[in-house]
Amino acid sequence: MDWIKKIVLVLAVIISAFEMSGQTAPDSIAICLPGEPAEALEPESTNTSRLLTLEEIAVATDTVIANYDSDWNELAMQGKLNFDGLPMAVNVKIYMKRGESIILSARAPFFGEVARVEVSQDSIVLINKHSRTYNVQSFAGLNVDSKAYLSDLQDVMLGQVAFPGHGRLTSELASLSQWLALPTGENLIYPSSELQLTDTEYGFVMDSMWQLQSFLLMLKKSGVVIETKYQYADNGWTLGIEISLPKKKLKGEAQLSYPEYNPTPLEFTDLGPKYRKVDFKELMRF
Repeated sequence: MDWIKKIVLVLAVIISAFEMSGQTAPDSIAICLPGEPAEALEPESTNTSRLLTLEEIAVATDTVIANYDSDWNELAMQGKLNFDGLPMAVNVKIYMKRGESIILSARAPFFGEVARVEVSQDSIVLINKHSRTYNVQSFAGLNVDSKAYLSDLQDVMLGQVAFPGHGRLTSELASLSQWLALPTGENLIYPSSELQLTDTEYGFVMDSMWQLQSFLLMLKKSGVVIETKYQYADNGWTLGIEISLPKKKLKGEAQLSYPEYNPTPLEFTDLGPKYRKVDFKELMRF
């Protein structure tokens, strides 16, 4: 069914939005389309932006660090996923084991579980449960500690300030970043070149209370810009994804519960004889 394949693609897009912060996007994911290079990530109106003072940066860094949740080992969240191209909202569950795995499971009314994305330290597996096919994308090209790198990406997914491959914000990492107060009342943390990874450029937009408002990532070779947005409420939070391709934009959001810690874990799918390994084009063939 075509719409199930679209769900697989959407889950792949969401995870790839984070995973690609450490590498050039795989051509088979079909997110990096040919196009003119985009401009560097900078505030829209640099004329009225200002650099924060060292004292302001120190206070902001302490505020961000004080909000970290560093004790979790396993967590799960569930909710609804809406995305451009999907004919309906689907139920999603996200399970994470710190530094080891991320599993996204999608369920549709009357069909049960229809798709999964399973991320380990060395690969991402896209699974179409309906057709019993799967595709594997390797992370072999990442020149970082895979466990630490995955932990950083989990932090970003959860709305924390973490520099992929370098860890959460510290006073030392703060000194290697540019801090700008924007005319909108927001603040931009822009990591130096030594914290940026190959062919990518990223930054953090913080609100006036130093809570992460959005994470911006640009793939320099293709000009693709990915923005994840965070909105918090009393009964849950919303993770928004916007992908700006050279000729169009893709938008969607997941309305999620707040994390449940030490939940019943999701296990990796047993990709035995019942499943067939295919290339990405066949997995997504409509």
